[in-house]
Amino acid sequence: MQNKVINLFSSIFLGVLVSLFGGFLQAAKLKFFITIPWGFALYLLIFIFVIRYVRQSFQTRFHVVAFSLGWLFIALLMSVRLTAGDLVLTSNATAIIYLIGSVIILAAMSTLPIKNYI
Repeated sequence: MQNKVINLFSSIFLGVLVSLFGGFLQAAKLKFFITIPWGFALYLLIFIFVIRYVRQSFQTRFHVVAFSLGWLFIALLMSVRLTAGDLVLTSNATAIIYLIGSVIILAAMSTLPIKNYI
């Protein structure tokens, strides 16, 4: 039982870490004739592989949902203006695609069946 609780909190913690990392990384761009959003591409790669790791490590969808809740909590905090005036995710196209695209990927990855590798 103790191992399941530790796994649950580690899934939530991974969601929080990825959301913090992605919230700041998604805005990174390279200006070279055109604007290349390299931070967003790197975030998507990390995001998908972390979800895949959670799915394969814990072999349940419940931990992916726990990861999603951790991610969503921090993403919503970063997109709301706080009393100190801090706002990480502004209302530009990259931030909107970051939020909506991540939620779509989370929903898709949490509903996929778990494969048992024996």
